[in-house]
Amino acid sequence: MSSSADLPRLKVRFGTGWNTCNYHCEYCVTDQPIGDNAATPEALPVLSRLRSAAMEPSRVIRKVASVASRLPVLKQETETIGWDEAKYLRVIDQFATLPYSMDVRIGVGGETFINKTVVEGARRLSNHDNTRAVNLISNLSFSFKQYERIFQGFDLSRLALVCSFHPTEIKDIDRWVETAIEVNQVVDLAIVLVAWPPLMPALADHKRRLEDCGLEVFVQAFHGWYEGQKYPESYSQDDRKRLANVFYSEHDYEHMVDLKQPGSCYAGVDYVYVDINGDVWRCGTYKVPQGNLLKGFKLLSEPAPCPGNECWCDTENLNTVEFRNQYEMTSLNQHKYKKRASVSQV
Repeated sequence: MSSSADLPRLKVRFGTGWNTCNYHCEYCVTDQPIGDNAATPEALPVLSRLRSAAMEPSRVIRKVASVASRLPVLKQETETIGWDEAKYLRVIDQFATLPYSMDVRIGVGGETFINKTVVEGARRLSNHDNTRAVNLISNLSFSFKQYERIFQGFDLSRLALVCSFHPTEIKDIDRWVETAIEVNQVVDLAIVLVAWPPLMPALADHKRRLEDCGLEVFVQAFHGWYEGQKYPESYSQDDRKRLANVFYSEHDYEHMVDLKQPGSCYAGVDYVYVDINGDVWRCGTYKVPQGNLLKGFKLLSEPAPCPGNECWCDTENLNTVEFRNQYEMTSLNQHKYKKRASVSQV
C-alpha cells in the first residue's frame, strides 16, 4: 500500500449511527431537523436515543422535558440507520483498501469516547497506511489521565479532535479548561461553542477565556427551536452583531446564520458521506447516492450545484467551491483554516 502522501485525497464523514451521550444538552444539534426538513420540528433523531435509554429514566428526564417544551407538534420518528458494531468495524477496515489518502471524520450523535468499539475503530483507522487524518468529536468530559490511556495505540500525528464546550453540563469549568490545555499538547484540538439563545450573553467571554489559554475556538449558530421560535432566523439584530464578532470566518457566518444558498460544491468529488451500511452519498445533508463502499462507488468529476437551499453542517459547508476559493486548511483539524492571501481580508 502506498503512503497517504502518494494518493489523491478523499474526505469522508462517516455516519456511525452511534447516538448515545453522557450529556443531555437542551440544545443538542442531534435533536434538530436538518436541511430542507428544518421548516418543521416534527421528527427528531433524539427519539431513538431516548428509547434506547428507557431503562435509565433519571438520565434522560431533562432531555425529554427539553424536547417536549420546544416541539409544537410531534408526528413520527424519522427513519434512521442504527448503530452496529460489526458494520462499523467493517467500514473502518474497508477504508484501508481504498486508493485514496483518507481524511475521515467519525460522526456520532453523542459522545465518541464512551463507546469502546468506536474508539477501537478510530485507533485502527489512525494506523492505516493510507490514512491522512482522523477527526473525532467529543465533549471532553474525561480527565487527562483517562485520555492518555484512551490515546494509547493511536497514531497521534494523524488525530484531530473537536471538543464541544457545554457550560450547562460541565460541573467544573476550570478543570475542563485545564484538561483542554493538556489534550491540546497531545493532539490537534479545536473547541466549539454553540450560540444557544440562553448562552449568548456569555459567549464572547467564554471564547476569549479559551483563546487566552492558547486554544483554537469557533462558534456554531444554534439551529432548532427555542421557546417556540425557530433559529437562526429568530436571532435578534443584537444577537447577529455578537455572532459576527465571534464567528471563525465570514463564510461560516453567512451559511450558519444567514442561511446562504451553498451554490456549487465539491461534495461527491473529493468528499463523501458514508453510512454504517457502507452506502456512499454525495453529502450527509442532502442524500444523493453514489454507490457502496463494499460494492463500488463512483465520484463526480467536477463540482456540482447543491440540491438544497441551505447548508449549515460544520462538515458539509467546508466543501463549497466558495469556501475552497477563499480559505485553506491549516492543519489536520477540519476547523482550522485561514483566508487565502489572494483574498482581501474582511
